[in-house]
Amino acid sequence: MIRISLVSYCNTLPFKAALESSGYIKKNAILKESHPAQCAYDIENNLADISLVPVGALKESDKYKVITDYCLSANKKVESVLLLSEKPRSEITSILLDYQSKTSVKLIKIIANKFWKNNFKYIDAKPGFEDGITGNIAAVIIGDRALELRNSHPFVYDLAEEWYSYTNLPVVFAVWVAKNDISSDFMFNFNSVLSSGIKSIKKVAQKYACNYQGFDLEHYLTNCIDYRFDEKKRESMAKFLQLTQEI
Repeated sequence: MIRISLVSYCNTLPFKAALESSGYIKKNAILKESHPAQCAYDIENNLADISLVPVGALKESDKYKVITDYCLSANKKVESVLLLSEKPRSEITSILLDYQSKTSVKLIKIIANKFWKNNFKYIDAKPGFEDGITGNIAAVIIGDRALELRNSHPFVYDLAEEWYSYTNLPVVFAVWVAKNDISSDFMFNFNSVLSSGIKSIKKVAQKYACNYQGFDLEHYLTNCIDYRFDEKKRESMAKFLQLTQEI
């Protein structure tokens, strides 16, 4: 059985719905849901054969290959990868870093160092860190928690929007990765299943909307998240990985 690790946030619902309803996947794979950092850990430690891995973790892998035509990305504003603060950017001194994602941690450091020219103090956060946003201390928050908290603080910086404003490129948050040899037959079917999920976003949003009443799920999945891993996304990912080596 092929072990698959899937990010558990609502931005993966089109993948989740398709994988869970596929007879082929049910017969040939085991699906596990985790937060992004855990998905990276799973592939690194041979707890998964295929994983949706944060781009920020790719350089730490000694052997991987990016697979499928799909990813998690945003063309401009994403609404779920945010820097939240009580103060404007010029007054922020410290930033709490979301422990659930390596990509957003590296993304804020790139944006601060290369684009904003700010020298913040970074603090590795633990569960419950959202309550630490006070005074000059801001926080990077991702995923469903970011969507829930995006209107709770006076200053909100969308990191995907910031990346685009300086690079004119979409930002890539996570890609499907395999470390072990996966048969071509499985890969063909896996990619086809993901494709069917992306083609059914509206139905998926309608199915799960009752679980996400704090925001418009269909708007988020349709207008904020982009799932296709095209040449622009590959260019952006390469630029991101290059800049991570310079900070």
